[in-house]
Amino acid sequence: MEEVVALARARHVAIAGTAVVDSTKFLDTSTANGTTSLQRDIADGKPRELKYWNGAVVVLGREMGASTPLCVYDCLLPQELHARGKVNFPR
Repeated sequence: MEEVVALARARHVAIAGTAVVDSTKFLDTSTANGTTSLQRDIADGKPRELKYWNGAVVVLGREMGASTPLCVYDCLLPQELHARGKVNFPR
């Protein structure tokens, strides 16, 4: 979230100064077994909007010359490609 806030500010996008805290508070109210639709899609091996969520952070960071080391895009990309039938993993 801090990377997203930094990129938003660098691109002059209005974002609340409390965005990270607000998001964390929201997550803290979730149940222990609660999941997001992205998590459910990952667990079910379904394609998801990875390119538009996490990928956008990476692309915008590169455009701005900013590092996005905490973005999990590269970690999730193999699963995304597998879910879309573009890569097979050995069994």
